Amino acid sequence: MSEMRAQRHRLPSPTLHQDVQDLMQQLENKLAWTEIHGTKDECARAIEELETIVSAYHYHQAALAHQLEKEVFRDHEERGVHIDDLARGAASTIAMARQQDSSGYRSKLVCYRILFEDTPQLAECYSRGEFTEAQIEAILAPLKKISAEYRTDFDNYFAQNPDIFESQGTRQIHDTVKKFTLPFLSDDDCHEAEDSAQKRHIRFRRDGKLLKFSGCLPAIQGVALREYLRHESFVIKQHGDPRTRAQVQADLLVANLVAGNKRKLPMVLGVSLIMTDRSLFLGDKEPAFLEGYGYISSQIARELIAGDLPSDGVSFRTSTQENYLDQMETCTEITRLYTAPGNTELIAMDSKARLFPEKLRAFIRVRDRYCRTPYCNGLVEEADHIIQHHRGGPTTANNSGGRCPICNKAKEVPGWDEWVALDSPHSIIINNAGLRYISKSPPATGLAHQEFPQMMCDSKWIKGFKRRQTHGAR
Repeated sequence: MSEMRAQRHRLPSPTLHQDVQDLMQQLENKLAWTEIHGTKDECARAIEELETIVSAYHYHQAALAHQLEKEVFRDHEERGVHIDDLARGAASTIAMARQQDSSGYRSKLVCYRILFEDTPQLAECYSRGEFTEAQIEAILAPLKKISAEYRTDFDNYFAQNPDIFESQGTRQIHDTVKKFTLPFLSDDDCHEAEDSAQKRHIRFRRDGKLLKFSGCLPAIQGVALREYLRHESFVIKQHGDPRTRAQVQADLLVANLVAGNKRKLPMVLGVSLIMTDRSLFLGDKEPAFLEGYGYISSQIARELIAGDLPSDGVSFRTSTQENYLDQMETCTEITRLYTAPGNTELIAMDSKARLFPEKLRAFIRVRDRYCRTPYCNGLVEEADHIIQHHRGGPTTANNSGGRCPICNKAKEVPGWDEWVALDSPHSIIINNAGLRYISKSPPATGLAHQEFPQMMCDSKWIKGFKRRQTHGAR
């Protein structure tokens, strides 16, 4: 074995530099004219194609890193050194080769092992440049918490639903995978949440003439505080306050925490929680969605609503949530949002007013969760007409999309065109700079929409087919 390895190491290693230089020269020759004279559409299309090429090369970097780790592992095993940590040094070697900080590269190597050993379908799509490096890491990170068997199950599910991550940002992608993993670690996740709550803290540091502070709060209280500040700042700005919303939020926080007029923080705990009746009443493990945070296990959701309840005969430690809730004047209310019979989509709400009523705005926030602009991770702050009101667009849930403030302004530029392609699932077709995207609201329950359940294999082909279908039906 040692002789074979030594002989292999004596073979001349191929040099990629010259080959890459030749390819880059050809690419630069093709791009030179576009970089100087290209139209908006041509530049956008070239950027998209380059992103695909870069992602495909990142796949090869991941494959090489995985192979390097295996070689380090074998070398240490043969030498009988670092038995307690056979992969020692691999992460640092890869980080230096990529000219990056080595912190976090051990975690990357774990993701690469999952990618190439447990999820070959994902790896194949990554090799075609269908995922960026950030997107593939967002997919793989939650899979680290479950066993190889369940990872393979997810990979097979992805093979049958290849558009499950279509147009999603990294936070949405992470949420989608987390929703799959939570039922397999529901009990452990409850314990982890309790442990994480003990790590709450606040830190201050000087930054020029400002004092910056940051901190961590338990998820429920953090979401409630953020929603309170967002809502109050919006109301204050509507009354003509000249401050920015960020300034209003800072002043509100200081007024409540520093002024000391009241012992408790005066807020209504109006947090939207989406869960099935089976999870709420029958102990089902399908995760719940906490607006403004993401997916949480069904057990944590039940405890939030009804206190500590054992599930499947498992006893949990006394919840620490009650101690934090004592510090707030809260009013908990359950709002029931129903899905259509036999479907995973929320039933719509309509209005005849130009401005979206508050209940309809709340429905849009719950339905869309994230900004409907493809790949945007922003939270829904504004309700937007897909077809503008001045063009005859009605104020309905069907003609609405949740947007962050930046994207709501961006869509008004000339050349940006969008329309509703499907009512269920709520799907928007967006044309911009000669490129076409589809934005779908996430399913209220389950993992994916079942539009084409029999189609498999090449997700790029399926995307093109679906877009041609929706465009033809316009």
